[in-house]
Amino acid sequence: MANKGHVDACDVEARRIEGAVKRLRRAGVFNASMQLLKSERDAWVKHHAGRYDRVLVDAPCTGTGTWRRNPDARWNLAPNDIVELTEKQARILDSAARLVKPGGRLVYVTCSLLAAENERQVDAFQERHEDFIPRSVDNVWNETIGGAKPPGVGALARLTPASTGTDGFFVAIFEKSPAAAPVSIAGAK
Repeated sequence: MANKGHVDACDVEARRIEGAVKRLRRAGVFNASMQLLKSERDAWVKHHAGRYDRVLVDAPCTGTGTWRRNPDARWNLAPNDIVELTEKQARILDSAARLVKPGGRLVYVTCSLLAAENERQVDAFQERHEDFIPRSVDNVWNETIGGAKPPGVGALARLTPASTGTDGFFVAIFEKSPAAAPVSIAGAK
């Protein structure tokens, strides 16, 4: 963006906001502001509904994609964590969807290798939000960056240590229908 436009970075943890400020400044980004949210249903989301061209959800996840370089993390994962995380991911996706304006895009990202946090989460989101059309990550890459596509990219991007030599990552992109009805904020808190 070359410090043009504006970026709003939101999180529910102050330490993550503080870390983002440091990383953004170090990277020379000065067009970003930080917003600490109480939850995915924070009033800030209600007041900014339908205003954003792009919304990136870097979802909290199990982090299974990072186990190659952080093997001890696997011992911190309890069976119920996946249930709790997928429920939280769904709430965050629903909240983030409210921020996207018609014609805008919602990008969902995890560092997980689990289908429950990735493909199944995407399928469930599509069932709840028919006004969001899935976009091929491969096509979006070619439209915005061009050149050779990165490995592991197609309709969805799934990078794995085995296929790409990277940490595990997952990316899905949705575009809000240009004819989408205005965002309903009834009952929002």
